This record gives sequence, structure tokens and C-alpha cells, in this order.
Amino acid sequence: MPSIRWLLAFLVAATVILLYTFNAFERLELLTLDYRFILKQQKTLDPSIVFIDMAEDSIAAIGRWPWPRKWHATLVKALSEYHPKVIAFDVLFSEPQDEIDDLSFEEAIREAGNVYLPVLYDLKEQDTGHLNRPGNILSVVEPMERFRKYIKGTGHLNAIPDIDGVVRRVPVFIEYDGKLTDQFGVAIGLDGLSIFKYIPYDRNNQLIINWQNRWGKEARHYSYIDILKSYAAIKENRSPLIDLNEFKDKICVIGLTAAGLTDIKPVPIEKAYPAVGINGTVINSILKNDFIYELPKAVNILLLMILSIVMTLYLAKARLVGGIIFAIVSMLGYTVLSVWLFAFLNIAVLTFYPLLTIFLSYSFMSIYAQIMYTIERAKLFNQASHDELTSLYNIRHFNLLLESEFRHASSYRSRRLAIIMADLDHFKDVNDTYGHPAGDVVLKETARIIRSKCRETDVAARYGGEEFIIMLAGAGDKEAFEIAEKIRLAVSEQTFKFKDKAYHSTISLGVAQFAGERNKDELVAKADKALYNAKEWGRNKVCVFHLS
Repeated sequence: MPSIRWLLAFLVAATVILLYTFNAFERLELLTLDYRFILKQQKTLDPSIVFIDMAEDSIAAIGRWPWPRKWHATLVKALSEYHPKVIAFDVLFSEPQDEIDDLSFEEAIREAGNVYLPVLYDLKEQDTGHLNRPGNILSVVEPMERFRKYIKGTGHLNAIPDIDGVVRRVPVFIEYDGKLTDQFGVAIGLDGLSIFKYIPYDRNNQLIINWQNRWGKEARHYSYIDILKSYAAIKENRSPLIDLNEFKDKICVIGLTAAGLTDIKPVPIEKAYPAVGINGTVINSILKNDFIYELPKAVNILLLMILSIVMTLYLAKARLVGGIIFAIVSMLGYTVLSVWLFAFLNIAVLTFYPLLTIFLSYSFMSIYAQIMYTIERAKLFNQASHDELTSLYNIRHFNLLLESEFRHASSYRSRRLAIIMADLDHFKDVNDTYGHPAGDVVLKETARIIRSKCRETDVAARYGGEEFIIMLAGAGDKEAFEIAEKIRLAVSEQTFKFKDKAYHSTISLGVAQFAGERNKDELVAKADKALYNAKEWGRNKVCVFHLS
């Protein structure tokens, strides 16, 4: 039925949209995003971006973290002599250390003129929905004033993991105390741009990080300690480990990369990824205008609604095998489309929820088809086994049931079985006097009376014409006689009405009990003989078969 199909289509749509709205399967949707990143062609960052790693070799040479700031001062001096575009520390410098070291770092920042230092916001609620709500930011960890007054720029380092603990997004900006602070990579990427750069972010100000490659393969990496050794070697006229001229016009992103430190995060393409890589990747997106675009929530809801309607209405017309094939092909096709859109157009469409929509559309329509098939079979069975006029069993189906019960009674002599044969008296006169429609009323009302007076286990059928037959499993002739008498009395007291006419009728009944007959026909013949006697003895009577 078309109306049912449309109802199922909207039911599927409502179900999936509700699940999507409340993020019921957010983890699975995020997992599909991760797989798209993994399947995407791996690339390298913009060649102007380089990483200076504070890795295990540097810790072994310099000592435990945090390092004296004289080392950072020396690094800034070494780099600035070779004119990098930006020197960006993914390190917080909020507390004073040794005064001489702090002064040395301060002077190095002032002289370089292109150093970026970050800030970090202490959040009460670590989720994107609360990010910019009043009162959620408890405090801000900023560079010391002596450093801050000489830096070229700043930005925040906050990256809120998704529900599964994986970092996939960063807040493009955070508002605090009436001021907007860009994300650290955003601030650096926008540095010096004279044109407007559109950055796609969602309603929670979150930007999807466009991961390019695994750590160590996405850009040029340099060792922190090797740069210092190379600078010292150059000053001593020795061959350096690194040609420091390579840093000319480069964006140098400096950060902790040693394993086991808190700045190691799980990301879609790698379980352990240094947080400094987030900033380099964000900078790359801005420089290359290479962002991941998500569809608005309203568009996603519209997509789910259209998909559910199209799938449900089509599957309603498909056969079983065709429906399965179409559903599987649709799911595979949509998966390939979502991967293609992501890989080549950077569009992240919903993936899990549309696949769920296709699955539910197929499931709902399969259940609906099965229900309709069951109903149709029941209807056909009812038509094949019941008399159309009286709704009692027809004689063909009755004989099947009687045959089965007769075999049981024959096998177990203690099992009783009785038959009632009934015939309306002078039924031809009713048809002749009031017409066949009036006769049909008598037949239907008599059938209703028979059903109402029989036990639930009794089986009644229209034998033919105005005759009826009843099988009473587990009953003897006494119980059968009592039921037959109830039927006889009810029929005789019934006023039959057709249009403006009222009339009465009576019924004669014959009862027979199973007593070792060879087949069911002999038992039916006994009941028929008893009925014949009831007719002979004046009608409107119940007679029980007795051997003469």
C-alpha cells in the first residue's frame, strides 16, 4: 500500500535523524572519518614548514625537561641569523626560571622579531559544546610579560579530543575576556597575508585538521640539539651537521616530540602523534587553502530524509534478491562516493548514518514485506478453508481436520470423539417465502449461534446448503447432546430479520460418538442417520445415534 510505504519511509527518516541529532553513533561516524584519512593519498606539507624536534637525542644531550632557557635563546639566535620567516615555539613560557637565562631568551626574542609563543586556556568542561560558554574558561596560561612584549604573535594550543579521545579538530578561535585568540597554527598561517582567507569551522568554532601524513613523513624534521651543534661548529669554522641556510624563509615550528610526554596525542592517522604537528598541519591548510569541508547539519538532515524516502520507496517494489543486491550495492556505492568526495574534493559527508539509513530502509521494507506476505497467506488460507457466507470451515478443510482427529481416536481407544450433524428445517420454504437473501441471513445467524454454543476446541463447518457439521474432540454423546440441544434451543428462539420482515426457523440435529468405526465416513454416516431420525420424528429435535 502506497500510504504504508510512505509511512515507513518517514519512520526510517525520523529514526535516523533522531539518532544523528543526539549523536547516538558519533564514535562510528568518527571512525568512518578516520578511515577516509587513512585511505586518502598521503602528501607532504608546504615546503616552507619545517619542524625542529625536541626529541630523545636532545633530551639525552641537554637533560630533563624543562630546559634552561639559555638553550632556547641560543636556538633563536642561531636560526635568526639565517632569516627564517617565523620561529614558533609550541612550548609554554609562563613561569620565571634563572634570571640570566630569562634575560638571554628575552633579548633573543627581541632581536629576532619573528618569534611566536602560545597561550593555553584552562577549561572547566573539556568538550566543544562548552568551549565558548561563559565561565568555562577558568584561567589562561600566557607567556611571561617580559617575553610577550617582544613576540610577533601568539595563539592558543587548546585541542579538545572527540568522544573517543582522538584529536581531529581545533578551535579556530577562543573568546576570553572580550578578546578573540586564534589557534596557534591559524595565527602563524595568517601572518603577513594581505588577502582574506576563509577558514571553514562548525557552529562550535571547530576546524577539522586536514592530516597529510604520518609523523616524520609529512615535512622536513631537524633535531634541536643538532642545530645547536651545527651553529657552534660554524662559529668554530668546523663543518656543521646541518646547513643552516636551509632555514631561510622557513616557518620553523619547535616542539616536544619525545615519546612518553604529555604532548603526544592520538590522531586519525596515528595513535601517537606529537601535538606540535597539529600546528604545522593547520599552517599548511592555510598556506595551501587545503581545508576539510563539512556539510551543515541542516543539509545532512535533508540528505538523510531524501535517502530514506528514495531507498524505502524503491525497495518496496523490489523482489527479495533484487532488494538485497540493491541495498548492498547502494551501501558500497555510497561508501565509495564518500571516500572520493573526501580524497579529491576535501568534502566530509556523513557516512555511517546514511549507511544506517540504507540498512534500516531495507530492514523495514523486508519486515513489511514479510508481514504482508504472512497476511496474504493467511487471507488465502482463510479463503481456501472457510465458507464465504458463514465464515465456518468448508467441508474440504473440515474433512482434513476430522481425518487427523479420527486417526488419534483410532490409535488411542480412550480418546473420545463425537460428531453433530445439523440441518435447518423447511429451509426451502424460507427461500421461497422471503427470498434467497433472507435465507442467507438465516444461514449466517445460525453459523453465529453454532460458534457461540460450541466449545473453543470444537470445529464447525458448513456441510453444504443448509447443513452443518461439528467435530467435538474429547467429547462423548452426552456432552455432544447438550451442545446440540443448546444450538437447537437458540435457533428456535432466534428472530431472524431481513429488511422489514421478521421470521423464525428451527433446526434438527443428530449426534454420534466414535465407537471403533473403520473410517471417518462411517462416523459421519452415524451422525447423518441420527439427523434423519430427528427429521422423521417431527424436526426441531436432537437425536443420538444408538445401535438398534
